[in-house]
Amino acid sequence: MELLNYDFVQRGIITGLLVAVSCSIAGVFLILRRMAFLGAGLSHAAFGGIALGTLLRVEPFIFTALFTVLVGNLVQAISSRRRIPGDAAIALVFSGGVALAVLILGLVKGFGEYVFGYLFGNILMVTKEEFFFTILSSVVVVSFFALFYRKLVLLSFSEEVAKLKGVNITLMNHLLISVSSLVIVLSIKVVGIILASSMVVIPALTALLLGRSFMSTVLISVVVAVSSVVVGIGVAFYYDLPPSGSIVGAMILLFSGAFLKKVLKN
Repeated sequence: MELLNYDFVQRGIITGLLVAVSCSIAGVFLILRRMAFLGAGLSHAAFGGIALGTLLRVEPFIFTALFTVLVGNLVQAISSRRRIPGDAAIALVFSGGVALAVLILGLVKGFGEYVFGYLFGNILMVTKEEFFFTILSSVVVVSFFALFYRKLVLLSFSEEVAKLKGVNITLMNHLLISVSSLVIVLSIKVVGIILASSMVVIPALTALLLGRSFMSTVLISVVVAVSSVVVGIGVAFYYDLPPSGSIVGAMILLFSGAFLKKVLKN
């Protein structure tokens, strides 16, 4: 409990909780749209953004958010034309982001010092600027899903029905991609690039096994993500483990329990 008296610990815990809420809500819509792989692709594209921000000597976190949103919308624009399948476009971004980071890694002296923190996350190293950016971004993400909830539900199950109901399909797809890109960047600070997609996918998958309605699925996803962050940070402090691994480990345990319950019930 003494650790809670430190500012950096408080910032880390609050950041983890905010990111958990944002990622868990976005994850439900992405999985229903069969876009779960988008998280992995954009997180690796973000690696290129981090490297490029370091090269340009600008704030890496905010620059990476803008860079990843731009890349996400580029993927959406390419895949919507039907000339390149969506998964192929994501794989292209995945490779390009890592390649860009590797090239800059060879050019910028000292960049290697930051690599480990970004790859595996460090929730206790959240700066004040990153903290306030996370708060602002989380408000934007939650507000987006609250304002466009009905349209997004229609879009998740049938684009044809959504179009008949007057939903602007193109605009909503780009907005969803933009918000999803933003939450992926936020999750990098909590669990790192390698595990970033886990915060989006695993809570939502767990909720889909347990939820009886769309709204209950979203709420369960939030509960799973928040619980995992609290338990993961607690375990990391107590046993001196990396928080990213313990957070995702808690998510996997909860998913395993939900899956086992589903199997035994059937």
